[in-house]
Amino acid sequence: MLADLVKVKAWFDGYVRSFDLSVPMIRMKYEHSYDVMRVGEALTKTLAWPPNDAAVGIAACLLHDTGRFSQYRDFGTYNDGASVDHGDCGYETLRREFFGNTINADSVDDEGQKVILQAVKWHNKKSLPELHPDLSSDALLFCWLARDADKLDVFRLVRRRMDEGTIGGLLPRHKIGAPLSTSLLEEVETFWSGSYKNASSLQDFLLIQLTWTLDINFAPSLQILEKSGVLTHIRDCFPKDDARVQTLLEGLFVRIEEHKRAIAEK
Repeated sequence: MLADLVKVKAWFDGYVRSFDLSVPMIRMKYEHSYDVMRVGEALTKTLAWPPNDAAVGIAACLLHDTGRFSQYRDFGTYNDGASVDHGDCGYETLRREFFGNTINADSVDDEGQKVILQAVKWHNKKSLPELHPDLSSDALLFCWLARDADKLDVFRLVRRRMDEGTIGGLLPRHKIGAPLSTSLLEEVETFWSGSYKNASSLQDFLLIQLTWTLDINFAPSLQILEKSGVLTHIRDCFPKDDARVQTLLEGLFVRIEEHKRAIAEK
């Protein structure tokens, strides 16, 4: 399994330059892609991945949001439910425009192409199925890496934008001062996960972020989250006098601790 990161970056930069980088949301996704790449690089080092596997994983992290650029150009939104599934779109774009171009033939070998495509396709799905014809066991680690690195950077980005007072620009369809939606509360109380279709406020988005923690796959990823203090910051954003919400948060944090122990034992 091989990937030439210099050539992968060159293709990605060339592809993104075909869009209008003066558009703030396009620029933000370009910067996010490189930030996720750097998180993936740090994780592969901590996890002591072999160099060739690490290069493929880092490439998958950089390319994970390839579908976002045409999505925003064509639909003016990053809401998959109102446009296209950006993981599926990225898969098709890479298959057609990167790996389908003979000029790039020596950038990534066949095995590397397969796992990158699967990591891109599955990075944004609510959960990974245990059995799926398109998701090979060889690709699973790379899917986990892209999913963890993506989540970690979104946690960081949301926290920074909240601190700056610019979160509304990042989450334009989420009402900043609105309370948690009843439908999302009921969903998380039942399934311990949340859907964007039930999210309409910043608090809704933050609750969904907390549930992401139960889908983190590597112990170092959870350690990064703990060190950042972002989970405590999110918890402090919810009303202390709402018994129902506080009960939900207590249960969620119990499950997060259980999940941390389970990952540590792997």
